[in-house]
Amino acid sequence: MMFLYAWFFRQNSIVSKYIFAANFFYATSVFFVFLFSHGFVYTSAQHRSACIIIHGTWAKDEKWYRPGGDFFEAIRSTNDELQEVDEVVSFSWSGKLGYPAQVEAAERLVNIIDRYAFVIVVGHSHGATVGMIAAEIVGEKNSDGNKNGKIRKFYALGVPVSERVITPNHFIIKKFYNLFSFGDFVQVVNGLCNRTFSVQKNIANISVQCNLQHPTHTELHHPSIGVHLLKIDEFFAERSIGNFQNLSFFSPGMIHFKDYYHPVYSIQENQYDLLELDKKLYEWATIAFFRRSQED
Repeated sequence: MMFLYAWFFRQNSIVSKYIFAANFFYATSVFFVFLFSHGFVYTSAQHRSACIIIHGTWAKDEKWYRPGGDFFEAIRSTNDELQEVDEVVSFSWSGKLGYPAQVEAAERLVNIIDRYAFVIVVGHSHGATVGMIAAEIVGEKNSDGNKNGKIRKFYALGVPVSERVITPNHFIIKKFYNLFSFGDFVQVVNGLCNRTFSVQKNIANISVQCNLQHPTHTELHHPSIGVHLLKIDEFFAERSIGNFQNLSFFSPGMIHFKDYYHPVYSIQENQYDLLELDKKLYEWATIAFFRRSQED
């Protein structure tokens, strides 16, 4: 009889242990759900990184910047090789012309940027404007400095430069590559905007050629350019490829992109002269247009 009593209490002890373990697991789960939902514990995404590709004005429905698009896939293939970031994503906005639409898009973009430990931004045309406004918004929330360098690299492709409106936030953006083309007749908005920014320690003003041609506004998101972007400039510089070890943020530069070949960087000594000539050509074209309009 004593044996039966001992066996009974032993079995109940085992059952009690299982009940205790189940209750403990449930309570722990509820506790961590509470912490996650109230922001006391960082989610895995906040320890991840991303490359965000942003389209420009009136380009919302185009495919190049989205998964499956040629430019997107060119960047993703390079990231698969380098593991520069954890994922490549696209950002779509209304694409409407005007600063209010760009600000609205930037506010949404900030919510995405805040999900990651750091990001790389690739913006075409006013998509780069949206990215710069987003960086400014992030900067306004950066009172303790913990978001410095949140945007590790920013590649602007043919962005209309208007420094009285917006400039790259040098606290939030670690490196800013302003890639432009003298064959791009959209960027300057009929002479209202510029091609380059003022000289700053983290902004590289670089003119672009692709397959020995000055690319148009649309051709700036050609996959022959996209496939090399994430390698500019550290990857190439560390390996002394394409003269990128001599890339300067204080000197005007030029990059020659080619199909099936690494790009080549050089200092463009005559860039300032070309920019002045570029402005004069637009002034002459504008004068000729109005004169002809008056004659008609």
